[in-house]
Amino acid sequence: MSSHIPYRARLEVDCAALKYNVSCLRERSAGCGVLGVVKANAYGVGTDIVVPALMESGVKIFGVATLSEAEELVKYGVELRMLSGVMPEEIPGAVELGVTLPVIDLEVARAINAEAGKQKKRAAVQLAIDSGMGRVGIPLREAAETARKIMGLENLVVGGIYSHFPKAEPGDKGSLEQIEGMKKLAAELRLPQCHIAASEGTLFLPGASQPPFNLIRLGIAMYGVIPDVGLHGVVRFKSRLAAVRSCPAGGTVSYGRLHKLASQTTVGTVAAGYADGVPLALTNKGFFRVNGKLCPILGRVTMDYTMIDLTSVPGAKVGDEVELFVSGSGDAVDPLNWCAYKKTHMWDILCSVSPRVVRQRIN
Repeated sequence: MSSHIPYRARLEVDCAALKYNVSCLRERSAGCGVLGVVKANAYGVGTDIVVPALMESGVKIFGVATLSEAEELVKYGVELRMLSGVMPEEIPGAVELGVTLPVIDLEVARAINAEAGKQKKRAAVQLAIDSGMGRVGIPLREAAETARKIMGLENLVVGGIYSHFPKAEPGDKGSLEQIEGMKKLAAELRLPQCHIAASEGTLFLPGASQPPFNLIRLGIAMYGVIPDVGLHGVVRFKSRLAAVRSCPAGGTVSYGRLHKLASQTTVGTVAAGYADGVPLALTNKGFFRVNGKLCPILGRVTMDYTMIDLTSVPGAKVGDEVELFVSGSGDAVDPLNWCAYKKTHMWDILCSVSPRVVRQRIN
């Protein structure tokens, strides 16, 4: 899709930057394989853009959260893995498609084994180990015994063990204990694969991507939204001016009359609002950029529109492009500012970009 095709809101995905980031993260991981985590429409960035770009980078394994997400990706002919857990009703379809399933306890393993037997197949599984996340998985303290029982089920092919960090920060004591615990378990079970590092673990915990660990799970870091780690920004969220109006001093802007104009002001109406992924928390806060100039947000963000002060852009006109955020920019339109206003994190910001926003691959 070329940029001249009409749109109200567009998320540009720079695939050259994406590939660069994957290469850098792979280099940090001492030769580990890469699993591209593309659940939730590739964190809102768009699986139909991200998956082909990752395949071009040599990524062959992709992680999803649900069976429906796996079904959407079958067309690519790649290895698909469901992460964290599987619902009982998803098991038949997943076994039929050949999706590698997560085993969080012996009961789930037996259910997958029984379904595989019905289909006269052997189902690929990996054992999810709870080494400190406290969400799902076989508790580390009983993992060796439980794993041996699961490995004895005739219709399962157990390909590895994996776990997850609740806090992957440099030198974090709990994370280092998780690494050591998983190393001991890997030595006992001697399965082909062992992994614990997602994006932040790859960046900040070197021991999580060294033997016996031989796979990293890349998600948020691929998009260059984690600051100060040398990665390139991948995503730009853009919209357009739907109206440009001169509004009088004393007038108010948007619902609730939350912004009163101190002087006559050129107000721009941007064709994107909270239904597109602009946080309501940006009401009277933050900036968009028009023609290289920063423009303060005025009043309440509405469902389909956000108003800005165009005083610094005297030549602005309807149809002009508006930059809502630019990942990695490090300035007032960096999406990290949205995190601060909304009191959240980048996972939430990206996943909140609406399906109605056009995704476009560039480079």
